[in-house]
This record gives sequence, C-alpha cells and structure tokens, in this order.
Amino acid sequence: MTSLTDTCVLSRAGLKGLDAMQDGARAVLNAGGTAHPAGQLALAALDRQMLALNASPGGAADLLAATLFLDRIESPYFKH
Repeated sequence: MTSLTDTCVLSRAGLKGLDAMQDGARAVLNAGGTAHPAGQLALAALDRQMLALNASPGGAADLLAATLFLDRIESPYFKH
C-alpha cells in the first residue's frame, strides 16, 4: 500500500486520498506493523481517514488476495 497506485482510492478520493493511504500505510509500518500496539493504532487512524474520504483500498485488497492465492497454489511449477 505504500507504493501501490490504488485506482479505487484514486477514483474516489483523488491524489489527496492516494497520498493519505500511502502515508498512512507507511505510518503503520514505521510504528512496527500490525502486530505492535503502536502499529494497530496507526492502522485504526488510517481506517478512520479512509472512511472520512469515502475511499477504500480495493486495489490493495485485490492484490493481497491474488498474492495469497498464488502463495497457496499446489503445483509442480510452484514449490513451497
């Protein structure tokens, strides 16, 4: 999310929303990620900000889902 040009956010909230999403995602990582209490607070702040902008990072969600799917494929071409 820190570097993704999420077109869902871009279409709903413009560059301001995209910058807010990327900055908020950086803040979560800089606070230690979601496994750390400070990271959880930063994530909650990002959630509130995205809701206020009426923007949801659907592009990031789609990319995450595709990544998790590819990670789980059982195939001779994809070895874990």
